[in-house]
Amino acid sequence: MPATITEAGSRLRDGSLTSEMLIDAYLKCIRHLEPKLRAFITITEQQALADGRALDTELRAGKDRGPLHGIPVVYKDNYDTADVPTTMGSELFRKRVPREDATVVRLLDTAGTVMLGKTNMNELAAGGPGGYNKFFGTTRNPWHPDYESGGSSSGSAVAVAAALCLGGVGTDSGGSIRGPASRTGIVGIRPTFGRVSCAGVFPRAPTLDICGPLARTVMDAALLLSAIVGFDSADPHSLRAPREDFMVGLAQGVHKLRLGIIDDFTFRNIDSEVSAAVGDAVEKFAELGAEIVRVKLPSLEGDVIQRSVTNVLLYEFNKVFGRDYRAASPQALGPVVHSDMAIASHINQEDYDEALSERQIFTLQLNAVFGQIDALLTPTMPTVAPLIAAPDLSGRHRQFTLPFSFAGLPALSVPCGFNAIGLPIGLQIIGNTLQEGMILRIAAAYERVTGFYRRRPPLHCGESVSRALLP
Repeated sequence: MPATITEAGSRLRDGSLTSEMLIDAYLKCIRHLEPKLRAFITITEQQALADGRALDTELRAGKDRGPLHGIPVVYKDNYDTADVPTTMGSELFRKRVPREDATVVRLLDTAGTVMLGKTNMNELAAGGPGGYNKFFGTTRNPWHPDYESGGSSSGSAVAVAAALCLGGVGTDSGGSIRGPASRTGIVGIRPTFGRVSCAGVFPRAPTLDICGPLARTVMDAALLLSAIVGFDSADPHSLRAPREDFMVGLAQGVHKLRLGIIDDFTFRNIDSEVSAAVGDAVEKFAELGAEIVRVKLPSLEGDVIQRSVTNVLLYEFNKVFGRDYRAASPQALGPVVHSDMAIASHINQEDYDEALSERQIFTLQLNAVFGQIDALLTPTMPTVAPLIAAPDLSGRHRQFTLPFSFAGLPALSVPCGFNAIGLPIGLQIIGNTLQEGMILRIAAAYERVTGFYRRRPPLHCGESVSRALLP
């Protein structure tokens, strides 16, 4: 089985592999590992095989759609997919079948990808323990199935980490791409707010939501992101920013770049193993020629930002879903959604407006800091993945992701180490507005010299498994 999109693309073009063969192998791997991982809600087997055959015919005829031609991917189950159920991980929407594709689905289809299925997620992308879903089962971490997978884009991250596909997409309001990427040892990127269309994606919090890729490597993430950025009139928050090829400049390295460590934040309230891994990453960047700069962001020194972004998220969730919630049977929704809506009912317009004012103050502080540096560094998560049976500490787990969601900045998670029992640790790299290329470049430089992406979890569809499953 090819390990990356780039490797698969080479083999598809030299004739040693076809898309149909690749899809068939992945589907067999899914059937083998899905009972242990619970990464999928819907598997689109027949459609995937038919699409693969059609794309193989195109390639033989000389029609090459580009680097994603024939590449199997997965979609978080809050992306609308025409004639395929889109449940949002909720019993309330179990039988919902959209008529049209979300914009991201359409763009990736045009680029030549093949959908293997719709992936599991925290119900309605709500908070709570990562990967928990009352109705479709809790998604398991392939590094150790007793530990959380991260959420809410849990299924997409697990499918990528366990090599059940070559890439996937999720959504991120407060950390729902970066968190699962960190927990499962892969790359996940939250683009600038509005850089990727959310049209056709179920909203969690409209001024925070964004779509983005999950992949094994930085290069694969760059390929996927390049295919989905762009203005979309169907999304009221879409930016009129130019399309961009994020492969350009990916190999430039970090020499003379200025990378910021935030005083009283980057290393505050984190586990010792996370601190050690992130500290080693900072030293590695210095060895590669980057200048490490200490910066201050006063808004991050207390809990004001955490409280403000939570108020915005839950207030907006209540606005978009409150009517449906109050009309639904209580049994049709899980405990985390009930908890979120109970809290949201006490957040009023004044609280929301105050939070938006805090967002403006924080944005001004960030603008000043980005006048001095090229990117910021923090852990993605303050801890390694907790046990699924452990108390819910998800509020704490988002301490590094929420603030930069609030500001709408691009941020990614890249693996930076493992703890004593082999659970992954993620490094978060945050850029200024529209600087996805910069943070991908920084992550790629780090990935090249560390090679953490080469490690495979115990639950993984590697060569030995796929060979045993193939006829």
